[in-house]
Amino acid sequence: MAAPHKAPTTPALLHSKQSANPKDKEEMSMRHYSDDLVTGHIYAKHRDDDTTKIDLSNYISVIESIITTADRITDTVHRGSEGRLVYSNDSLASGVVIEPPLCTLHCISSELSCKPTGIEKAHETTLEIFEILVNYPWEAKAALTLLAFATDYGDLWHLYHYSQADPLAKSLAIIKRVATLKKHLDSLRYREVFLNPRSLIQSCLQAIKYMDEIREFSKYDVKELPELPSALRQIPLITYWVIHTIVASRIELSTYLSETENQSQRYLSELFEKIALVLTVLEKHLEAIREQHEEVNLYRWLIDHIEHYHTDITLVIPKLLSGKPETKPLIDGTTHREVSVHESLAGKNVILIISGLDISEDDIRAFHKIYEDLKRDNKHEIVWIPIIPEPYHEEDRKRYDYLRSTMKWYSVQFTTKISGMRYIEEKWQLRDDPLVVVLNPQSKVEFMNAIHLIRVWESEAIPFTFNRTEVLLRKNWPESTLIKFAHQPRLQNWIAREKYILFYGGKNPLWIQQFEERVEILKSDPLVMDGSSFEIVRIGKDATGEDDPALMARFWIIQWGYFVVKSQIKGSSASETTEDILRLISYQTEDGWVVLTVGSAPVLVGRGSLISKLLEEFPKWKQNLRLKAFPDVFRDYFNELALKSHQCDRVVLPGFSGWIPMIVNCPECPRFMETGINFKCCHGGVDV
Repeated sequence: MAAPHKAPTTPALLHSKQSANPKDKEEMSMRHYSDDLVTGHIYAKHRDDDTTKIDLSNYISVIESIITTADRITDTVHRGSEGRLVYSNDSLASGVVIEPPLCTLHCISSELSCKPTGIEKAHETTLEIFEILVNYPWEAKAALTLLAFATDYGDLWHLYHYSQADPLAKSLAIIKRVATLKKHLDSLRYREVFLNPRSLIQSCLQAIKYMDEIREFSKYDVKELPELPSALRQIPLITYWVIHTIVASRIELSTYLSETENQSQRYLSELFEKIALVLTVLEKHLEAIREQHEEVNLYRWLIDHIEHYHTDITLVIPKLLSGKPETKPLIDGTTHREVSVHESLAGKNVILIISGLDISEDDIRAFHKIYEDLKRDNKHEIVWIPIIPEPYHEEDRKRYDYLRSTMKWYSVQFTTKISGMRYIEEKWQLRDDPLVVVLNPQSKVEFMNAIHLIRVWESEAIPFTFNRTEVLLRKNWPESTLIKFAHQPRLQNWIAREKYILFYGGKNPLWIQQFEERVEILKSDPLVMDGSSFEIVRIGKDATGEDDPALMARFWIIQWGYFVVKSQIKGSSASETTEDILRLISYQTEDGWVVLTVGSAPVLVGRGSLISKLLEEFPKWKQNLRLKAFPDVFRDYFNELALKSHQCDRVVLPGFSGWIPMIVNCPECPRFMETGINFKCCHGGVDV
């Protein structure tokens, strides 16, 4: 709090407005005490100083005990039963020890006593008390002021209580004119200042409790409790208004004892409004801080019980969803009834599908295939965790209901706010794309993120372990990423015979047309026909032979999926396979591209422009077909052309969830590719 104070965003209680009428002097002076003016007075001389510390919690206990006991005495007096109180340990600060600074308390009591009414004197007295308590933290200033008040107030009613039986107490009570307070107990004004649960004094005590709680949180890293700095910045101003309210309450008490004119009702009403506003501000800050603190504790718990001390899945899932040992029941997609987490998941491997409501139909279809195969072994369960930002809208509800109606597995209920979002985002790295995490019955992560396994290999990827993934990666990558997108009935026969195959595609229909025309020229050449024949297979057409943009979108997602899985298991620059896939991905926006294979074994991945040049210059290299096989000659001449040309490769990684490679070798040269950061904002609107 040594930093300059910023005026709070909450509206100031009093506003400056000049008046020429002398009768308006009191009202005019009250309107001058805005929050900006007050903070100016405070920071002119004061900063947060903890040179002299107190055990604030113990002081609060003692203050509360004094005020509570005094209120019980006044209650018995008000009801006309002035017998001796029967005390209970619940109402007393039993066992609490404080060592108050007596001289300081006497000074505060002196400042509080016998002051004239009005906000000007209350403001002046408040600043004097700030001077007395200059070496104390802000909230300690408020607590010591309230303790000084409580000591005087409690002493008055203590003397009255014992004055019936104790001559000394009776004499002291007479001197302090305690009896005059009795006739004010019926007044609403007295009760609103001193007795009601929301009285000025009780509100000041509550504000101090809140400030103490906020200060307790200050031992945490502000990065984990981002609301904390904002709350701490409010404390000096709140301390002023708490002390000011205590001063005004003590002045009001003095008017009862001296039987002089009370303070203006308008002033007290504005104090009621101000202290209520203070409590509202503190409560909002604390609500946010407590929520953030619970999030921190849950985050640490999940780290411990998922990553270190593997814990039963039926304990971890509820904590992940709701932050508690129990959570709302899941919805069974086959029976549509609610079932408990324990009933549905106990002893099972659990596949968590974590996604927004924009999950694709392609992904849902893939999950259905997985679900049908997993049903046979009864060892796995799938749970969909929808991430739905608040506030919820009717369209969100409709979309959720539709998606859930298409799923046979378990779903988390619509209104479930996912408590473990920080863990999901930071540890499991949820981003825009769906995240699929595979957990064993003891909550150990078996694979993350399995969405890529499912997209590339579907049911072949079961049981989604690293060992199974390594087996799948031993296949030639075109088997996993190219062949399924080719609608060529003879393709499997060509692969089995290890024929030379040119898979091709691209965004430019003209390039596609020219490629096909030039290929026909090659295929009709005697040198090619004599032992070097090859086949071409178009990628991007549906079963009817029409271009299919949706098919190509899925094609590129699968290329990315294979690359991410391969990089995760083997390293992003560990093999020629990884480079081939990345090279193909880098051609996504090119006019055209070609993948040459022998059977399913890859030989070459080429950019469309170089392939076109290679085909144009066929007469220059066709004689080599007498000495070498077609794939070798094709590759050698392509590499010659590639050495003569230079074109930067650029790949933009989609917003996949889970692990992604951060260091990638260029597929065309031995250098690492530069890593950049893209920033994007749609200003709250729709991305167009």
